[in-house]
Parts: sequence; structure tokens; C-alpha cells
Amino acid sequence: MTTLRADSSVAELPLFQGEDGGAIPTSALQLKFRPISHITAMIAYRSWHYLGDTDFLSQVDFGCYWNGLLNGAISYGSPNATDLKGYWDRHTQNGWLEIKRLVMSPLCPRNSESRFIGYTIKQILKMMKINGIVTYADSDQGHTGIIYRASGFKYIGLTKKKMDFMVDGKIQQRGKTRGVEGKWIERSRKHLFVKDFRNNQQGG
Repeated sequence: MTTLRADSSVAELPLFQGEDGGAIPTSALQLKFRPISHITAMIAYRSWHYLGDTDFLSQVDFGCYWNGLLNGAISYGSPNATDLKGYWDRHTQNGWLEIKRLVMSPLCPRNSESRFIGYTIKQILKMMKINGIVTYADSDQGHTGIIYRASGFKYIGLTKKKMDFMVDGKIQQRGKTRGVEGKWIERSRKHLFVKDFRNNQQGG
């Protein structure tokens, strides 16, 4: 069985649930969730997320487990957008979180994502005071955000059109573009969702 070293709480984690022919979960209620390290979360993203091993910054990460095996991850961090009209600007961004990544094994049953999101939001509200959470669904990947609607997020609309600078097939996140060999491509537009807790810190 293929294994990767993860965080200290689980020394060895199989990459794929059920690869040994064992049983798979038949209900989302069978899944267990708990905080994990960013390193462990990256195991899930490398295995099942379309962005693969593209790293990112997060503040808190949770893992989804079945029979002690990693079956998914969700990560929260500071929003990338410096402002979102009606919600925050560069001076009031603190107190807002963004779902940076979410992925689950294809073996997880229906409704697993919404249960995972609901559980982790409740835990975050116990850990810290936040104004709300923002998340995106990538239209280029065929995502429409059904799981976010089911989790009580409000649909805001599509993000604005933007361009990314590509160098050697990868997006250049920072630095100068002048004189650099690369090309500008249109960024995929994303469906934007917000869950606002400012009038209800319990997130109901």
C-alpha cells in the first residue's frame, strides 16, 4: 500500500481510501473530521484536487477520515481579494476567511462536502470571531457551487474578468513581467459565494 509521511498525529497515511479492497463509506455520517497540518492537507490536494501540488497559504486545515484513512481536506485562510463591495475593503479585511481549497476522495458518498463544510465552520466559530467566509467555484472546471448553496452561502455572481501572466506554463504570481518571456491569458471566471456572520455569530 502506498503511504506518505504526514503530520505527527498520523505518522503514515495511505493516499487512497479503499485501495486495499476494504469497505468504503456508504453515508456521509460515517466520516470523521478533525484539524490537521497543512502538510497533511496537501496530501489530499495532490491526490484529488485539480490544482494538484500548487501550494498556498492557509490558517487552519481540516481532514476528512474514514477508518483512519485520509479521504479529503479543507483549508481556510485570508481572502485573496483586497476588497469586496458590501463586505470588506483593505482596511476591514481582518475577520474574513476564504475557503482556499476543498477536496474529497471520489469514494466519499453524497452530501459529504456540505457536511464537511458545516462541521468545520462550526469549529472555526468556536476557535475565533469572524465576520464571514467567502469561497469560489471555478467555472472552467464546470463547478457551479452547488455544495456552497447547500451549505447556506449566498451567491454573489461571477468574478470580474482578469488576465494572468504565464511563464513556462505556470502563472507568475509576483514580480515584474516587462522583459520576461511569457504570455498573458484570460483568467477563468469564478462563481463567488459569501456566508456573512456579522448579524449572527453562530452562523445559523
